[in-house]
Amino acid sequence: MGLKEDLGWVMALECDVTKHLFAKLPREDWQATLAYRPTESQRSTLELLRFLSFCGFAGCLTCVEGNYGSWQRLSARADEMEADDFPVAMDRQKGEIAEILDGLTEEDLATRTAKNPPGQELILGRAFLDVPARWLTGYRMQLFLYARALGADVWTPDCWYGISRERRPGS
Repeated sequence: MGLKEDLGWVMALECDVTKHLFAKLPREDWQATLAYRPTESQRSTLELLRFLSFCGFAGCLTCVEGNYGSWQRLSARADEMEADDFPVAMDRQKGEIAEILDGLTEEDLATRTAKNPPGQELILGRAFLDVPARWLTGYRMQLFLYARALGADVWTPDCWYGISRERRPGS
């Protein structure tokens, strides 16, 4: 398996785990769940879901296009998303990421360059790890922490693999 397939696998897994965590969010008072924010300066759960629904694809486009030109369009699309549309939006994002990767070769990933947000020039493959893959992972972790703070019954395998297991005594 090459880097292209590994990148696709990692980002698809992040999308799937994020959908799994979304399904674990407490629904008893859905509006309170969506409005939750740990501090005033942090995103609400709904804002986080909206960001997650496009950040991986937007990061891929940024690496390939060399600018943030598509960011506003994708951000506006996400701003219209209802929370219950999140799983569909994540599936769409997985498809969009796969399309971008399908258009690249292993040579592209090893020889083309892209800039990360601080402006460092990186080989394209490393830029995909540094931008979209890290964003999907980091914001997925944030959703896990929100779910935990909201009282969802989630634990480590839910966060890293999208696997629910019975909690063992003492864990």
